[in-house]
Order: sequence, then C-alpha cells, then structure tokens
Amino acid sequence: MSERFAKTVILANGGFPTHEVPLTVLRTAERIVCCDGAADKLETLGVTPTWVVGDLDSLSDASRARFHDRLVHVPEQETNDLAKAFRFCLSHGWRSVVVLGATGLREDHTLANLSLLVDFAQAASVVALTDTGVFTPLLSSARLHANAGQQVSLFSFDSETAVFAEGLKYPVEGLRVKRWWQTALNEATGDAILLTFEGGPLLVFQTYPSL
Repeated sequence: MSERFAKTVILANGGFPTHEVPLTVLRTAERIVCCDGAADKLETLGVTPTWVVGDLDSLSDASRARFHDRLVHVPEQETNDLAKAFRFCLSHGWRSVVVLGATGLREDHTLANLSLLVDFAQAASVVALTDTGVFTPLLSSARLHANAGQQVSLFSFDSETAVFAEGLKYPVEGLRVKRWWQTALNEATGDAILLTFEGGPLLVFQTYPSL
C-alpha cells in the first residue's frame, strides 16, 4: 500500500498532523472517516469529513449540526472511537486504511491506538502516519522499503517470538524482545529491511527519510 496516496483515511482525535506527508494524505484522500471530535480539527484544514464515527461525546454542537447527514453514532463503550471507525470501514469493504492523528496528546491514548494497529492488521492493510514517521504492523516475516540512515524501531507483542533482522546497523539475531527498548532506535543501512520471525506480531516504526 502506498500510504501517501490513500483512498481511505481514519483521522483519530489525537494530535492533528503538521508534517507535510500526513497533511498531503488528508488533502488527497478519497474518503476520510473522522473519529468523533477529529471532525472539528479537520475543518481547520478546509477539508470536509466523509463520515464521523464514534460515541460523539467530543464533537462540537456546530459540527454535529453541520454533519448531521454523515454521523454514525456508536454508543457502546467497550471499544474506543478508533476501533469503531475501523469496524465501520470494514463494513463498507474498505480494507486499505491509513490512520492519522492516533498519537500525540494523551500518552495512554497513544499506546492504546498503536496496540490496536496489530489487531486491525488481521483484517486489513493498515499503517499509521505521525509527524515523524510510519508505523507498520506485521503479522509475518516481511521486507520493508528503507533509506540508508533512516531510524527504525521494532516492537514485539510476544516476548517468546525470536526476531531476526537484516539491513539494520545494530544486529538483531534471534532476539526475544522482553522489553520494547531492546529493539528501539536502530538504523537502516540500505534500501530494505528484512524481518524474519515466527509468531509475532511486530510493530515497526520508520522515520520519514528527511528526519
């Protein structure tokens, strides 16, 4: 999936993007599904949401009236608005999704949203863009495009999974990641990273080439 030319974007209600990469995605997306109050933030960019999904507790009265014909109220509280928006996308057959606004603001929301990416990856092709880079969830071994000098971090969700990586400055050879810091802050040495593992999943973060 080319995340810079996304058809379906979910805009979460975290920190609104400021980097040109996610902003370009917002401006060129075929459809934007906003999580609740994210619709208010999107208007500052002069872009109209396609749908607004969530429990609608953080949406302004003005936006509630303006977007009354595209509100999808999901009152249950067992999942957050990002999960509700993702399920909405799946129900429409949109299975290539870029998530924006999932980080920033409250740290607990950031961690919860990032952990959801690996769940979403079981049903769709999904990445999350931030103002510094790209999060890619992996359910199996994969080869990822990279740029020499690009910062790379690997996060394993199963401490028993042995992870092997080629194309990184600091070796990762059969490491079972007990703590996330162990495979953070690495660096790509060429134009690709080969990640091999059985089990998983992994969540990979890569900075934008200019950072």
